[in-house]
Amino acid sequence: MAVFQILFNRPGGPPGNFEETELYQVCEAAGIIPQKKEQASTPASDAAPENFVTLSSPSPEQENLAQELSIKIDGMWCSACAWLIEVLLRNMKGIVEARVCFLSDLATIKYLPHRSPPGKILSAISRLGYHAALLEDHDETSKEQKRLLLRLGISSILTMNIMMISFALYAGFFQELDEDAIRYFSYPLLFLATPVVFYGGFPIIKRACSGLRFRSFSMDTLIAFGALSAYFYSLAMMTQGSLHLYFDTSAMLVTLVLLGKYVEKEARDRATRGMVALHGLCAAKVRLIKEKSEIWTAAAAAKPGDEFLVLAGEKIPLDGAILSGRASLDESILTGESRPVRKSCGDPVLGGSLVLDGRLLLRTTRVAAESAVSQMLSMMHHALDHKNPVELLADRITRWLAPAILLLAAGTVAYLYGQGVSLDEALLRGLTVLVITCPCALGIATPLAKVAAIGVSRSNGIVVQDSEAFERAKSLDTLIFDKTGTLTEGRFSLAEVFADSVKREEALRRVASLETLSDHFLANEMVRKAKDLCLELEEPDCFASFEGLGLRGKLKCGEVCAGNRRFMKDQGFMLASSLDEQANLHEARGMTVVFFGWDGEVQGFLIFGDALRVEAKQVISELEAEGFEVCLVSGDSLGTTRAIAQELGIKNLAGQALPKNKMDLVRQFQERGRCVGMVGDGINDAPALAQADVGIAFGSGVNLLQNASDLTILHKDLRKIPDTLRLSTLTTKIIKENLVMAFLYNALGIPLAVAGMLNPLLAVLAMFASSLTVIGNTLRISKFLRK
Repeated sequence: MAVFQILFNRPGGPPGNFEETELYQVCEAAGIIPQKKEQASTPASDAAPENFVTLSSPSPEQENLAQELSIKIDGMWCSACAWLIEVLLRNMKGIVEARVCFLSDLATIKYLPHRSPPGKILSAISRLGYHAALLEDHDETSKEQKRLLLRLGISSILTMNIMMISFALYAGFFQELDEDAIRYFSYPLLFLATPVVFYGGFPIIKRACSGLRFRSFSMDTLIAFGALSAYFYSLAMMTQGSLHLYFDTSAMLVTLVLLGKYVEKEARDRATRGMVALHGLCAAKVRLIKEKSEIWTAAAAAKPGDEFLVLAGEKIPLDGAILSGRASLDESILTGESRPVRKSCGDPVLGGSLVLDGRLLLRTTRVAAESAVSQMLSMMHHALDHKNPVELLADRITRWLAPAILLLAAGTVAYLYGQGVSLDEALLRGLTVLVITCPCALGIATPLAKVAAIGVSRSNGIVVQDSEAFERAKSLDTLIFDKTGTLTEGRFSLAEVFADSVKREEALRRVASLETLSDHFLANEMVRKAKDLCLELEEPDCFASFEGLGLRGKLKCGEVCAGNRRFMKDQGFMLASSLDEQANLHEARGMTVVFFGWDGEVQGFLIFGDALRVEAKQVISELEAEGFEVCLVSGDSLGTTRAIAQELGIKNLAGQALPKNKMDLVRQFQERGRCVGMVGDGINDAPALAQADVGIAFGSGVNLLQNASDLTILHKDLRKIPDTLRLSTLTTKIIKENLVMAFLYNALGIPLAVAGMLNPLLAVLAMFASSLTVIGNTLRISKFLRK
């Protein structure tokens, strides 16, 4: 452990294989580390040191050494495959945590490198018959895809020849030949089918055997059993001189399964391409600027405050703030908006943005693990890993369906044979039942639709954190919008200072001094305006902030308060009716008013303007036309809120609402039996977002992991909201259609197979057609884009 800690913490970073380092080998030669032969000869009870780590009991010291590994796994054909790999990994020494996602073909493993190095983990997965490669190793992943394509190509060519001979025999083209002459055609069929079954189907057979070792039945088990049964049945019939051979069935089964899985893999890769791209951004390198020299290092090694340089044509590797330079950025990989955004000194930028022109010197604001890209990936993985009741039921059915189908096929053979049907015919019908009931379509009906929906959402700048909430969005009938920053631009500008007893500059200086300790967006605007006017600000004493109401503090001139009407009244400040009437006039125009006062009286108010979003009125009209009840809620005054509501045509509104009031409003609608969606900024509206049936955080400024929403819209375009609701409706509809088609296929196929109305070849074609139907139906989601 001590040797590994030295290697782990060395300046150059941990080695790829610590056993190959000179330090390890010297320590092993000196006897500090027991040699492998000595370890092997030591009894198990004595060999393990006291601090030996297993999955269930990692020590705190070793937990600090745990690393996270992302692996791309090819060859998973159903959720049972992911379950089997998880079982294997969790039983390995040194694995702290393992999560395998069938939907994205990705595994996230937390491991102790000194117990289970990456090579050992990859090797263990490969022994099950799956191909595992590090996520950044794109070449290995593409090689596996090429190997699958090669097996499919060879199997297809050989199977076409098998089918050509078989159809000729079935059609009676060789009737003039006697039976002995026709039997010679059995040999070409055998020679052509053998490489298809044992080369093309080798990964399937290997995975099926590995699954049996772990008592796990999957679709690989059924396919392997069906192909081998048809092959060896035909071989047995061939030795008896029979012409009833089904080499074509075994070859066609393997070939069509390979073709189906290739098409399915292409569909899943298309849906998860964005996730792989985001993983690539997480593995990026950064050009740090230290002591006026450039140092390239992994983005994960950078710390907050580090300065780094990004040139035109490069992607920004980390979240940061611009220290110098100006550039146009393409943020489409994060927000889905392809329009370039102009950034300059002081502006925040998100990691993953592409610099189209210019040169930027930036300061790191967040470590790589907390960046917007990492947060987005974390949320997407959470959404994919979290299974709804329908998925869990489908997984359970799929897992138990494999052994049930084997029993059904065996029962069919036994029943028919007991009813006097010949053994050949009984075996043939049993084989047909086995093939046609293979639940390939059922296994992908829900997962493929889910991953396609999450992938399409991400490409449109919508991050799904809770997949169940995403599905619930189709049932929403009420939408509550926060005003500031959602329906309005959220860019407040100080339009006017209205003061009676003092000069406007002095009034602004006092209020801005009070606001220096606040992080509210209005406070930022006041301080900015005061600095622009070169006003001398002071730091307040006895500062107190009241969320959603106002501020209080002591300056040299005495106690100063600033806030809304309710706050000023609660603090004992008198508001003159003439001043109140003046404020009401501005609020009726949709302006935001902040009162200020001292000496027990309200001395005046500040007037802020915030423009409505261009698309706001159109989106509200569109939602109301579709039957949604729309409500506007704001912490702003009732007059300002009413003015905005009237401009947008919204009838339901609530002003001067604190975060708790917003949550209560959501609850009131729910008590009336409404299904409520809340749209807000993600942090200030956290209670309401959490209370709503579906919480939608709006705008790219949110910290994805800190907001309480179920969905996050990164691009500030209100049209994404109806898009999200339509996508939810389409996804749910397609999942239901897929499940109905999958169950209907099996419900119709089994009786026909038992009755002898189908042969194995037709069963294979029907199975392939069902999978293609589900895949084709699901691809409708991938084409969902706003026109």
